[in-house]
Amino acid sequence: MTSSAVVGDIVAKLENPTVKWVAVGAGACGTGYLLMKVSWFRKNPLHSFGGKTGAMAKDLVNGGISSYNSFFDQADGKGVGSRILSTPEFVDKFYSLITDFYEYGWGESFHFAAREIGESFEASIIRQETAIAETIGLKPGMKAIDIGCGVGGPMRNIVKATGGHVTGITINEYQVARCLKLNAEAGVSHLTDIKQGNFMDLANVFPANHFDGAYAIEAACHASNTQALYEKVFTVLKPGALFSSYEWLRTNKYDKNNKRHVDVVDGIAEGNALPEVRTIEECIAAAKGAGFEVQYTFDRATTGGKPWQAAMKSARRAAYITHVLTGVLEFIRFAPKGTQAVHTMLLKAAVNLEAGGDLGIFSPMYLIVMKKPVA
Repeated sequence: MTSSAVVGDIVAKLENPTVKWVAVGAGACGTGYLLMKVSWFRKNPLHSFGGKTGAMAKDLVNGGISSYNSFFDQADGKGVGSRILSTPEFVDKFYSLITDFYEYGWGESFHFAAREIGESFEASIIRQETAIAETIGLKPGMKAIDIGCGVGGPMRNIVKATGGHVTGITINEYQVARCLKLNAEAGVSHLTDIKQGNFMDLANVFPANHFDGAYAIEAACHASNTQALYEKVFTVLKPGALFSSYEWLRTNKYDKNNKRHVDVVDGIAEGNALPEVRTIEECIAAAKGAGFEVQYTFDRATTGGKPWQAAMKSARRAAYITHVLTGVLEFIRFAPKGTQAVHTMLLKAAVNLEAGGDLGIFSPMYLIVMKKPVA
C-alpha cells in the first residue's frame, strides 16, 4: 500500500464513530506515554493542538482549512490561475493554520536540507542556513534581510554563526510574536529584528538601498510573481549587495505529459500554499528582469549522502501517531474542529514531497545567487 493510500485509509477509519471511541481509549492510555516520550516531538502535542491553531481562534480553524483547500486546489499543472493575486491572504491563513504543526513536528527552521551520512538532522539544517549566509558574505557590521523568516530559526543560527545583523519579514502576526520570544530566549535580540508585512511590498516596510545582503530560504515560492518579488528585494538592497534564494522548483526531469509528475507537483503546491511551481529558467529570467546580475545557480538537492526527503520518511511514525492524536483530541473537543483536516493536508503534502524527491522532478533548495549592480 502506498503512503498516500495509508493516509486515506487512516482518514476514512477515523470517520467511523466506533473506531473513534476505540481511539479515544487508546489515546487516553497512550497520552501519558507520549508526554513522557515527548522527545519524539519538538513541542508538547497537548499544547500545540488545544484551544487554537497558530494565530487562528478555535472557532475559525474549520472554516480556515476549508477556504484554504478551495483556494489552492490545482489540476493539470496550471497553478491557481486567476486567483493568484489573492495568494498573500491565503499564505497568511496557511501559516496561521500550520505554524504550530511545523514547529511541533519539524523544529524552528521550516525548510529542508542536504544531509551527509552520519550527520544529524539538526546539524544539516544549520549547515544549510550558514551556507546561504556565506553566499551573500554576511559578517559583523553588515545588515541582511531574511525574506519570509517564519519563526526565525534560520535567523538565529545565522547571526550566531556570522555575527551579522538580520531583520526578518513575515506576513503572519503569530510568527512575529513567536520569533521575538525565541530570539530573546536565544540571547540574539541585539542582532535581530522582525517586521510584519507582505514581502511583495517591501518598499512600504523598509527604505531603499538599506540592506547589505538578502536571503530567502524556501519562501519565495509563495510569491504571486517571482520577478515582482525580486524587484522589491532589489530596491531595498545597497548597490553591489548579493541576494540568494533557495527556490522550490520543478527540475528538468519533470514531464508535463506524465500524469504522475503533474499530480505530484500539483499536490506539492496544494499542500504548501504555492500559487504555482516554477523552473530555474523562470527564476533566472525573473532575476534579470528585476535588474540583478545572476552570479550562479546550483541545486543543493543533488548533494549530500542522504536525499533531502529522507527526513520526512524517518518522521513518518511520529506523523501517523500525531494524526491519530489530532483526531482523538478533536473528537473529545480538546482541539478545535478542523485540526485533523489541517494535519491531513500536511500529510498529503509530505507524501507528494517525498514522491517529488524520489522521482527527481522537484527540488526545494535550488539556489540562485544574484547581485545588484554597483552602478
